[in-house]
Amino acid sequence: MVALTYNVNIRRERMLDVQGMISELGVPIAMSLAMMWGCFYLIKYITGQHTTMMNTKFEYLTGIIVKLIDQQKLMQIDLKEWSSNTETLVEFLKDEREREQKRLIEQAKSRCTYYQHPGEKEK
Repeated sequence: MVALTYNVNIRRERMLDVQGMISELGVPIAMSLAMMWGCFYLIKYITGQHTTMMNTKFEYLTGIIVKLIDQQKLMQIDLKEWSSNTETLVEFLKDEREREQKRLIEQAKSRCTYYQHPGEKEK
């Protein structure tokens, strides 16, 4: 058991240097391990940068969406106010138009002496 542990420790020490790894495992396997380490390092680097960049952009877009929702709510409130103001104005204008029509009719009746409604009494 001691010899096996000693042998593993020697192998670990020899794996740390490139020449020892090539002589122990062979060129194809050593190159495969080197490529694997390179790919792992590259993926880790790209993923780390990409994640940071995406988090920054996500926070920025979240802020924009919150502002848009706030603006939409304000516009809805304004629209309700304008709608009620418009209804009030329309009612006022209808009342004014009816008063003006009645005034014009009375004015026309007063100018026209020969016209008399059937239900009106003579003055």
